[in-house]
Amino acid sequence: MVKPLQRMKESVDLKPRDERNIGEKLSMNKDALSKALSHTLNEIGIPNIVASVEINFEEIQKAHDSIHEFIYLAPLCLPKNKSWHEKSAFLTPYHYVTLDMAHRSLLDALAGYYNAANILLRSTLELLIRGAFWECLAHKEFREKLEKLETKKGKKTLKGWMNDLIKQSPDIEDELEETSEAIFDKTAIIFEDSKFRKEFIYLPSFREIVEQIADWNIFDPIQDPVELVNNKIYGELSNSVHVIPDKTDIGRRLLSQKDLFETDVNPDELSKFVKVLHEVVDIGIVIELNVLSDWIDQDREVKSKLRERLVVIEDLGLKFSSEKLKRLMKYE
Repeated sequence: MVKPLQRMKESVDLKPRDERNIGEKLSMNKDALSKALSHTLNEIGIPNIVASVEINFEEIQKAHDSIHEFIYLAPLCLPKNKSWHEKSAFLTPYHYVTLDMAHRSLLDALAGYYNAANILLRSTLELLIRGAFWECLAHKEFREKLEKLETKKGKKTLKGWMNDLIKQSPDIEDELEETSEAIFDKTAIIFEDSKFRKEFIYLPSFREIVEQIADWNIFDPIQDPVELVNNKIYGELSNSVHVIPDKTDIGRRLLSQKDLFETDVNPDELSKFVKVLHEVVDIGIVIELNVLSDWIDQDREVKSKLRERLVVIEDLGLKFSSEKLKRLMKYE
């Protein structure tokens, strides 16, 4: 591999006798960089972003600030006598990435790229659901509530796989309680070896995962979470992922009788997207609070910090989150 400094040296051909050519080349590089940046800024769609914000400022602001509230709450839930490693399966690979994914989703929608925005929003939802699932699976309390079957359709279930590992090395159980993220090391072969996974491991579908974390009460207080999360939100967002014709951006423009090849702001699509994003974040905060609820329950200082956020959460219109937070405060 050519090192960056070596590549730079070769690109400008550093020779003492060619100083004038060096200056010309550097000037050309600056011009090219300036043009590239100008072109990139144009492709970002800043005029569309400005127009979108002007059209629906209040709702966009609520959705944006809700994303930040989601990421802000987790550190408040950590008691002084606890380590974040206990919940690291949720907090490390899933929780913070949700912030980035939700942000990028919103920016694409503001720029008029609704298909891309919905695809990223579905990924945001998956991060929340799968993060909660793996976090719970790392803890004995939840594994014991899993389906009793250790095999399904002739393959090992994840419960069966974990139980086998613990039988072979009982220390794994304590390791997972201390550092839940260790579950990814224990299950790495399932995802690294596709042949092994296909032949020996039964992986639950997204709907099955939603049903399972619903059984674990991770959606409390949402009524009928499977219908809301899987059938309604995930199902609708999947139309963009699977490029149903009407859900492509050109399909949307065709239906609204606009220029097919002009990326512009569609107020109806923007409003619809912002509403779904807000709902996904609301569900995400509920998941977050339930995953971290044992920390919250045992620490009065944590509850005090969260109580201060209740007004903010209510002002943001996060109805499920505010109801969950009130329930957690009720038993102080």
